Amino acid sequence: MRRHFAACLPLCAAAVPAQNQVLDVVDGETLYRGGWLVSSSIDLDREESLWSGNRRIDDPAQQHRTRATTTLGAQYGLRHDLQIGFAVPYVSDDYASLVGGSRIEGVGDVELLAKWRFHRWDAPRVAINTALITSLSLPTGANDETVAGVELSPERQPGSGGLDPAIGVAITPEPGRWRFNAAILRQLRHDTDGDGDRLGSSWYGELAVGNRFWLEPYPGPFMRLDAFAHWYDESNDRQDGADLANTGTERLAVGGTWAFRPRPSLDFQLTVEAVVWRDANANAQGQLDDAWSAQFAIGYRF
Repeated sequence: MRRHFAACLPLCAAAVPAQNQVLDVVDGETLYRGGWLVSSSIDLDREESLWSGNRRIDDPAQQHRTRATTTLGAQYGLRHDLQIGFAVPYVSDDYASLVGGSRIEGVGDVELLAKWRFHRWDAPRVAINTALITSLSLPTGANDETVAGVELSPERQPGSGGLDPAIGVAITPEPGRWRFNAAILRQLRHDTDGDGDRLGSSWYGELAVGNRFWLEPYPGPFMRLDAFAHWYDESNDRQDGADLANTGTERLAVGGTWAFRPRPSLDFQLTVEAVVWRDANANAQGQLDDAWSAQFAIGYRF
């Protein structure tokens, strides 16, 4: 039975759940009953200074930030139309500027994942799968890290400190060698520990098209190239009970994915994206926001 990659991408750790750091989550397909998919990924997210709207200006401090997230995920086909799983991230956050820098690292928030494929339509050489996607982020990562006695902002913490649910839907048509994917997800952030800090709630949307340009008869290998557009809408973070003025953004990113399956049990995926438009919520110089990101992932099925 064939299963294909989700046309998904690493997101800023403060923006979306680990769904997009795990293979085969943000699409309409599900694992076969009794099947396992174990995956590991490394995500690099680069953030740079911005100004309100889509206009960049000079930042006297020359700030930038790189966040590396290594994620181990496992998913299981509980039924032919229902898969469950979890993801465990390890976060390393590096901030640098002319006035100094800092590095924070540690285990992030564990994500519980579930996907229910509630509709499937089949015809010769065509299939359309539609699924409901849910997750629950557990507050397992530290959210009170400090540098020089000053508590870092929520987006720089390894964990969110909240019990944060997410829900969405994805539809995946596959006519012949082509693959299309559309998805929208909503994540709600909460101040579960009552310290007045939380990340901003967010929306995420995806439109993707891919082609399996090399496809051998099963169990032969295949390669696929995807092109996609991702939309992000993040509200302001909160710290000490007040909104942080230099957080929150709406942005559009475009990118591509190379997927390779040398045999049915083994997957490789490389994804890159770059932001092409943004509108910040803040009017303060020095806000950092995503500029580009990259992900490499390996999956093993059994």
